[in-house]
Amino acid sequence: MLPLLSSTSVFGIVQDAVVIEFKHPQTIAVNTPQNTLGSASGSVAATTWTITSNNAVAINFTGTSPDETTGTQAFPQFSKQEVDAKGNLISDRYDHLETFYGIYIDGTDSIANEGSRGDGAIKTYQGGIVPTATPTQLVEAPTAAPSPFSHYGAIMPSDEGLFQMTLYSKGIGNQNTTQSGVYSTTVTAVITSEEQL
Repeated sequence: MLPLLSSTSVFGIVQDAVVIEFKHPQTIAVNTPQNTLGSASGSVAATTWTITSNNAVAINFTGTSPDETTGTQAFPQFSKQEVDAKGNLISDRYDHLETFYGIYIDGTDSIANEGSRGDGAIKTYQGGIVPTATPTQLVEAPTAAPSPFSHYGAIMPSDEGLFQMTLYSKGIGNQNTTQSGVYSTTVTAVITSEEQL
C-alpha cells in the first residue's frame, strides 16, 4: 500500500547551477611579408607582415650574417662576399654595411607597455621609419632591453583579429672602401603566443 500524502506536504524545488566551460584555442597566422627595397646605400627598406590572431602575441627577431672572413655573426647585418678583378668570389672576405633597424606596429587593439590605452608613441620601436637599432639590439633575448618584446610587451590585435608590423632596415657603406654590389641579410620574425585570459 502506498503512503498517502497530506494536502499540507511541501515539495521544494532544488536548483543546481553549474558553470560550463569551453576552451577556444588561440590561433596565430603570419602572412608572407611584403618588401619595399631600398634603392641605394643609406635608403630605407620596409618589410611588412600582417599578423592574425584571436589573442595577444609577442614579437621578436632572429638572424645571422657572415663575419669578415669565414665565420658567422649571431645578428643580421647587410653583407656581400667580395669579388676579385675577374669577378670571382673571394671565399674568406665579406664587406658589410653599417646596419640599422626600426619597427612600427599598426592596427592593434592595445599594447601591454603603452602608457595609456591608445598611446601612439609605443607603436614605434627604435625610430621606426628612421631606424636606429643596431643588429644586436634587434635580436636581443625577449626579456633583455632593448629587444622588441621588452619595448612592446604583449600585443593585442584589433577586433578584426589582425595587425601589421613593419620592419624598417637601413644599410650605409663607405663610398671609398665598401665594395659596390648587392648587400643582403636574412631576418626571421618570431611571433609567439602571449595569451591573456
